[in-house]
Amino acid sequence: MKLTPRERFLAKVCPEPGSGCWLWRGQLNQSGYGVLWLDGKSRVAHRVAWVFFHGEIPPELLVCHKCDVRACVNPAHLFLGTHTENARDREAKGRSMRGEKSPSSRLSTEQVSRIKAVLAEDRMYVSEIAREYGVTPPTIAAIAKGKTWRHVQAAATPKPELEDDPADQTTQDQ
Repeated sequence: MKLTPRERFLAKVCPEPGSGCWLWRGQLNQSGYGVLWLDGKSRVAHRVAWVFFHGEIPPELLVCHKCDVRACVNPAHLFLGTHTENARDREAKGRSMRGEKSPSSRLSTEQVSRIKAVLAEDRMYVSEIAREYGVTPPTIAAIAKGKTWRHVQAAATPKPELEDDPADQTTQDQ
C-alpha cells in the first residue's frame, strides 16, 4: 500500500517526550533543518509540517520555531512571522550571531568596550586604534559610527583624582 505524502512525512518524525519536539529523522541541511523531497522539489521539513497541519504559508512570511530546535517539526512549536519578527525573536532569545559570537569577529566585547572609551576621549586616531587592536581602520570607524557593536557600551574610565597642591595648603594655613 502506497503511503500518502503526509504519512511519509510522519514516518520520519520522532516525538521527544522531554521537550515535546517532533524531531526530524530524515536528512538535515547544513543549518540543521530537516529536508525532504516532495512534489518533485526539495522542501524544508518544518515548512511542510506547517502546510500539512495549518495550511498555506503566505509568501511574505516565514515559519519560525518557538522551541528553537531546527530539526523540530511539531506544528504546535511553529508560528508564522516576518523576517523582522524572526530577527527580533532570535535577538530576544540571545541567539543572534552579533559581536564576538560571529565567526568573523576579530574583537571581543571587552576590547570593543575599551575602543569605545578611547573613541569617546578622542585621544587617538582611528588608524592608531586599529593598529593597536590588529584590525583595519574601517572596522574602528564602523564602531565609532555605531554601524557595528551597537550593543556594547564604552568602558567606564576612572576620573583622575585632583591632588591638593601643597603650595595651596601653605597659603590657606596662614
